[in-house]
Amino acid sequence: MNTELEKFLIKHEQKMHEDLQDFVAIPSVSEDKEKVKEALRFILELAKGYGFEARSVLDEQVGIIEMGQGDETLGILAHVDVVPPGDPEEWTFDPFRAIDCEGRMYGRGTIDDKGMVIASLYAMRAVKSLGLPLKKKVQLILGTQEEVEWTDMNAYVKAYPLPDYGFTPDGEYPICNIEKGIVDQELEFDYSKEPAPEGLHLIGLNIGVANNVVPGTAEATLSDGSVITARGHDCHSSVPEHGENAIFKLAEALEEMGLGENSLLKLIRDVTETFSDWEGTGIGLRSESEYYQGEFVHRNTFAPTILKAEDGVAKLVVDVRFPYGESMEGIEETLEKWAADRGGHTVMTDALPAVFVSKERPFLKVFEEAYEDVTDLINEFTVAYGGSYAKAMPNIVSWGPLFPGEEDTCHMPNEYIDLKNMMLSTKIFAESIAQIVLTDKSFK
Repeated sequence: MNTELEKFLIKHEQKMHEDLQDFVAIPSVSEDKEKVKEALRFILELAKGYGFEARSVLDEQVGIIEMGQGDETLGILAHVDVVPPGDPEEWTFDPFRAIDCEGRMYGRGTIDDKGMVIASLYAMRAVKSLGLPLKKKVQLILGTQEEVEWTDMNAYVKAYPLPDYGFTPDGEYPICNIEKGIVDQELEFDYSKEPAPEGLHLIGLNIGVANNVVPGTAEATLSDGSVITARGHDCHSSVPEHGENAIFKLAEALEEMGLGENSLLKLIRDVTETFSDWEGTGIGLRSESEYYQGEFVHRNTFAPTILKAEDGVAKLVVDVRFPYGESMEGIEETLEKWAADRGGHTVMTDALPAVFVSKERPFLKVFEEAYEDVTDLINEFTVAYGGSYAKAMPNIVSWGPLFPGEEDTCHMPNEYIDLKNMMLSTKIFAESIAQIVLTDKSFK
């Protein structure tokens, strides 16, 4: 690695941690637009203080931090919004205090994605500190609604010139040149005209905090006003096998109570029977293979993440992650039929395609060399399971921050970033940026 870049980063490591703590302290949950804007203003002002051009666009939906000039642009796509912290009792530390404990910084957003926003900014600072002419432009493009409906980046793509290539540090290492697609389908069931059964029966459900989080807590309301609670273990919905869905735990508890039979009880039972096998066997959509044209792309996964019911109307959200080569439309139609068979219908579908970027692209060769040089690990091109901004525009790959074998606490209680690995990521990014912008060579 360039020794001057490394010296700069080591010198400023403590300040990098402090900036991250200040950033995490802003509870920028996606739905809280004012706090999200506050977080965006914070990082833009921080960047201005470090000598970068920084501005917000589209009524503070997106922020841009940039340096350099030229006809070719390297883009780094990240986001300042976070998912809700969930049940505070499951956190050892305050989710918005960013506690540094034994080499880990705990707090909501430390790994997803505020830690990597800071890492990217400091990588740019390190390259800028060299004082050499920058032959290309670097843009750190910051979204504000990545954890929800992407109204921010969708608007940006329509209104502004896009980078020629780049990465989003919102996944894992090595280079994720393939990314699974997403279908979030909201289904509705109306039982308001159904007569109530005799005896104690189920009348309400309150489960889930976000479409992309497997719920760790579930509540059911019974006809006598009592509330039944079940606990599982929440996780990111892209890897439902890493958690324990509280919907299924609650269904088990309700079955043991001998409640009066009604459609709402049957719904939670059907959801459990259909989706407890996260690979889609229960709905007839288990992928035939994990490969597409010889490349590993994984398989379909299904996770019910929201199930709420009151006044006779139930809402169910099913989060699906599908590999490149699978039919997005086929998944949507199958879920629609599943709902219709139970008297329901689709209210809304939010879908994003799968991503495939050829590993032969020149810019990916630079990323590969930087990763291997800094870490002494061997790069492999792999598939990303989450939904990142790589889907938002062409020639963007998901790259970092989780290293092979590292625990993934994204969207979970006690989310944390390993500070040594955060520095490794910053070095990797700095090295790759320098290799691209300090030469006239094209990497398109």
